[in-house]
Amino acid sequence: MSKPRAGHYSPSIKAGSLVFTSGVLPIINRETKETPNSIEEQCLFVLTKIEEIVGEYGLSRKDIVKTTVFISNGDDWAAVNEIYYQFFGDHKPTRSIIPVSELHYGCKIEIEAIALMRN
Repeated sequence: MSKPRAGHYSPSIKAGSLVFTSGVLPIINRETKETPNSIEEQCLFVLTKIEEIVGEYGLSRKDIVKTTVFISNGDDWAAVNEIYYQFFGDHKPTRSIIPVSELHYGCKIEIEAIALMRN
């Protein structure tokens, strides 16, 4: 029997002047699937990882124009909103927050983003 494949996707892709990230989970260690404990820690970890990903294109958090946030517990909305505010400050990308019943590896949050490359 063959070994299961990791997800068949790109972590990010540039299309025209836009950079799209795949959904980012708060996985600290890929082998153990370790995650931070709290929703606040998981949210900050994911936002920081997204900034690293768009940074590979010479962009920063200020270039993120849209996020989609999936949370496994709707009661975490306020905590996520506070971390989101602390991370982005006065910059306000558009955002959707979607409560879901479950996320991969038991994570509490997953975020995908779109960033704009300005000429």
